[in-house]
Amino acid sequence: MLPNTILMSGLAMRHRIYGQIDPRIKHWVFVGDPLFPLIVCGGYLLFTYVTGPRFMKNRQPFDLRWAIRLHNLFMIVMNAYFLVQFLTTVYRARYNPFCQGMTYATDEASLRYLELGWWFMLVRSLDLLDTIFFVLRKKDDHVTFQHVSHHFCCIFTGHIFLSLGMDGQSWFGVCINTGIHVVMYAYYFLATLGPRMKPYLWWKKHLTIAQIVQHYLIILHGLIPYFYDCGYPRFLLNLAMPQGLLGLALFINFYALSYTGRKNWADIFSGVPCVLSDDNDPTKFKRFQMELERGKVKDTFESEDDHADFKCPAKECKTD
Repeated sequence: MLPNTILMSGLAMRHRIYGQIDPRIKHWVFVGDPLFPLIVCGGYLLFTYVTGPRFMKNRQPFDLRWAIRLHNLFMIVMNAYFLVQFLTTVYRARYNPFCQGMTYATDEASLRYLELGWWFMLVRSLDLLDTIFFVLRKKDDHVTFQHVSHHFCCIFTGHIFLSLGMDGQSWFGVCINTGIHVVMYAYYFLATLGPRMKPYLWWKKHLTIAQIVQHYLIILHGLIPYFYDCGYPRFLLNLAMPQGLLGLALFINFYALSYTGRKNWADIFSGVPCVLSDDNDPTKFKRFQMELERGKVKDTFESEDDHADFKCPAKECKTD
């Protein structure tokens, strides 16, 4: 009885979510069928938590420095391209920057925006490679709830928005998020160049602040149709708001753990009395350089802030 109830509930939800497919793109590949996000996200979670760790259990971390560098460069170029194209198309379509409803227009600019959205969804799926690289390099501490949930939600909600209508009020969030991704992947690329780039990555903290501000702006802009009716579906707003609020909360928590002197969760549960200091702390970096010269740490590239988050041995730690 219970399996039947779950099945019926799932079918009802599918009809509710995908029952209003944008007629302009309903015949496009991957559009309107939840099978695509289910396969992608299901395979992503399976590899991240089951098959990937099992595969790496008795293996040394893979050296993927060049693969990751090329991936980061590709994402920089693609996100910059999408940002320019989205802004150009929005301008040509004469979008209202304050509140833009769903018009289902079939003019050249509107259809171009949808075409960009389709390709954007495919490229955004490549963000999942960040996690796969972590698993293959045994960077298990980087596979956090924030990291995984963000990628998971982006694929699912992105597919829903594409299927039901990617234009309208959501254009603002798409553009500002794409711009943030250009800067973010630029940081990741520079971080892969090793410890010598550390002095030039002082702006990591400011990147986190930019991500927090991004969520604030997207949420505030998304609230406008609740109070000013411009023809944007309330259902899409109700779908986007929880994800936006969750992302904002997780980034604020990350900022608090990393930059306000609070201990991170790993240190709390392990009992290591090491306080995370600011990334630009010359003492921490000098200690890392000394350990590097003595051969106590390996001179390999690190991506996504590994060197920035270098944790000193317990005997060298200081407490505030």
